[in-house]
Amino acid sequence: MASDEPTEEQRDQAALWLAKRTGGSFGANDARKLDDWLNADRRHRRAFDELRVLYAQLESPAQRLAAKAPFRRKLAVRLRPRLGWLVPPAAAIAVFLGICWLNPSLIQNWQADIVTHQEIVSNIVLPDGSLARLGADTAVGLDFNDGRRHVRLLRGEAYFEVRHGEPGTFTVTAGGDEVRDIGTKFNVDMGIAETDVVVSEGAVAVLGSNDSEPVILREGNQVTLAGGRVGRIAATDTGLALAWMSGRLVVQGARVADVVRALERHSPRPIVVRGRLADRRISGTFPLTDVDASLETIAQAVDATVTHVPSLLTVLY
Repeated sequence: MASDEPTEEQRDQAALWLAKRTGGSFGANDARKLDDWLNADRRHRRAFDELRVLYAQLESPAQRLAAKAPFRRKLAVRLRPRLGWLVPPAAAIAVFLGICWLNPSLIQNWQADIVTHQEIVSNIVLPDGSLARLGADTAVGLDFNDGRRHVRLLRGEAYFEVRHGEPGTFTVTAGGDEVRDIGTKFNVDMGIAETDVVVSEGAVAVLGSNDSEPVILREGNQVTLAGGRVGRIAATDTGLALAWMSGRLVVQGARVADVVRALERHSPRPIVVRGRLADRRISGTFPLTDVDASLETIAQAVDATVTHVPSLLTVLY
């Protein structure tokens, strides 16, 4: 039986429809298109109804506040002929900001050219013929115009097999940090506060946003970028480092927050880590196909508790 839980893509589309309808520029043709979209899948209607309830909850306190401010109400009446056109856009912006607060990935998705969902690996052939293997919940922007070969990793994890013989240097940026291809195959994993780079073949030049000179990584090397600076180069087992492509997450001394973020890419619900637990360090192997079991393993390792709020979120504390 198919799940009634809307996908992130369906929630994003519902957000766009609600912002448009609330914004005032909503004609009869738009209403028919919205009805068609709502009737196409029961999850569409559920996503839209959830957002309507949220908007009502956000709007109600504002209405109560306005009712207690007669001077402001009189002032609003006087200004309405001149500033009334601002009301629909302001309402749409309020809806948009509320939705972005609930789903921060929405802005990244709009900036991205490619967004993956919960698949373990999505294979993408880039415009220059290079191959990108994107992990779950990964967003990338592409710029392959006028001789440029630039991939912007907005979130998530990606493994690149770069095609050589093409003009321009193949470059990946992640949060201001830069990885320039010299060899052939490398992996970039963008966490909350750190980005890991692993080279499985050839070499790359890694430059932090606060570094003056790049660091060269060669086959079997790994480095962590934090605070815009490249950390110490370390040898790594590339087979373990790239195990995510076969459904396993293998970490050594990683922050709990980053491990949970990697697991969250494969979860239908957000996962929240509370307090100092986020900066604890753990090592281990965690299946990406059973996120709940992996969270229980983490909880046992760091003496924490896992609580599930059905259909909403999971909390690790």
